[in-house]
Amino acid sequence: MKLFAPILLFLSSLSAEIYDVSIPENDTASYNYADFRMWVNDSTDTLRGIYWFMHPNNGDSRNIVTDSTYQALVSEQDFALMGAHIFNMHMNTGIGDAVIAAMDSFAVLFRHDELEFIPFFVNGYSWGGQFGYHFTKWIPERVVGFITQKGGYHDTTDAGDAIEVPGLMFIGENDLPYRIENLTGIFLEHRPLGAKWILAMEQGTGHTQVTDYSFLNSFFNTITNLRLPDSVDVFQPIQLNTLPDTLGWVGDQNSWIIGSFDCYDGLIDSSSWFPSNNVGERWQYFVSEGEVNDTSECDGSVGIDIRIHVPTDFLLYHPYPNPFNPSTTLRFNIPSNTTKPVLINIYDIAGSVVKTVINERIESGYHEIQWNLTASSSGVYFVELRIGEKRLVQKLLFLK
Repeated sequence: MKLFAPILLFLSSLSAEIYDVSIPENDTASYNYADFRMWVNDSTDTLRGIYWFMHPNNGDSRNIVTDSTYQALVSEQDFALMGAHIFNMHMNTGIGDAVIAAMDSFAVLFRHDELEFIPFFVNGYSWGGQFGYHFTKWIPERVVGFITQKGGYHDTTDAGDAIEVPGLMFIGENDLPYRIENLTGIFLEHRPLGAKWILAMEQGTGHTQVTDYSFLNSFFNTITNLRLPDSVDVFQPIQLNTLPDTLGWVGDQNSWIIGSFDCYDGLIDSSSWFPSNNVGERWQYFVSEGEVNDTSECDGSVGIDIRIHVPTDFLLYHPYPNPFNPSTTLRFNIPSNTTKPVLINIYDIAGSVVKTVINERIESGYHEIQWNLTASSSGVYFVELRIGEKRLVQKLLFLK
């Protein structure tokens, strides 16, 4: 381990402490600069991991730590939230060691010794995604999972043990060819080796950040729940769970049909691997823009049982299309053991109820309804899904 002398800065917030740490270069490093900022919820007794959002080229993601949406996301998993301002994405410059040195400093500042050992979940956009992938290859035992969004210079050499780290790779249909080819090539090269990775093409977009947060957050939550052991001593190096292939679901890159590992009838070596049925369905909805919901059925003649999958989480998907005229599709999950009535309301920008779509008990499962707004004026609306005290909201834009 290279030795670094950190530069520290303290910031205060209403709900938590925020600290800055900078790790200057030493005489063996050449990464230029490495600045980090971290947020920890005051109510978290013991942290289980670090959610790290990484910026595009020449960017700075440190302000992510004040984003209340990300704060809520990571708090549910007892994670810290971190952003950074980093110049170099190549681990041979010493930047990886600088990251680890920063965690040691944060452990002292926050009085959370576990920060020296707990794993990272890295979500990076463009250059930041490339950094996250390189960091994962460098120290896979410290990475729960990673998301890389549309970068074009990912290292194409053998990923080694990083194939066991679940990854979500995004490309844009209208992005520059070298970016599409870079990530697609890495995906196709490593899937036959068992890489637990997802490749998702966003239709009609170029080099833009992905905003389907239900998909992104579902991947994070699912991976975290599966890979972190139920019982763990966070004050020493953590042995993350390795996920068996047969646990997952698989999706065809061309037809977008998904199926459980045992029931899938496509070519597994070139298909995306999902850690759960729910993540697979969100991928399917994302890549097909809501047009496909086909699933490979099990063949009873070969002794495989047909399994009925009931969602375990409460979810309101992004409406599609959105913006819309005159109708849009609302998709939502009602988890098992739900006994309370389901309420779906549409609100206008003033907060008035425009339409009550559902107000009754309905069966657990995956639901889809179409809603028509021809009689209303153009503008912003909100769809609310509520079960008891649980509430989810999605924004709608109606254009006449």
